[in-house]
Amino acid sequence: MDPILTINYATLADFLEAAEGNYRNAIYIECTCCKYSKSPQCKDFLFIPGHDCRPVLIPICDAEIFLCRKIDRSDCAAIISNITFRRLYNKFFELYTISDQDCPVRQILEHMNRT
Repeated sequence: MDPILTINYATLADFLEAAEGNYRNAIYIECTCCKYSKSPQCKDFLFIPGHDCRPVLIPICDAEIFLCRKIDRSDCAAIISNITFRRLYNKFFELYTISDQDCPVRQILEHMNRT
């Protein structure tokens, strides 16, 4: 049975377009020091700004499934914490998240998968 991705193909296409087909052009987001409860699928993310500067996010688990390889964070353009990422996109998170109780990055992923 093929593994199932948690993101839709449109999000994957947006990511690959923004990253010029190479995940190494993306920023690795480490989800450490997180106050939100983690699900088994919740790990780190790859991030790159899309053509409209909105964040395009791919969970590491999905990137590894799709690329058929283990992602080495040191291969990426940069490594930042999820806290730093949320500070960079603070206004975006204010507009597109609903709950203060749930992980804002997960909420953005869910929003991206609906649009």
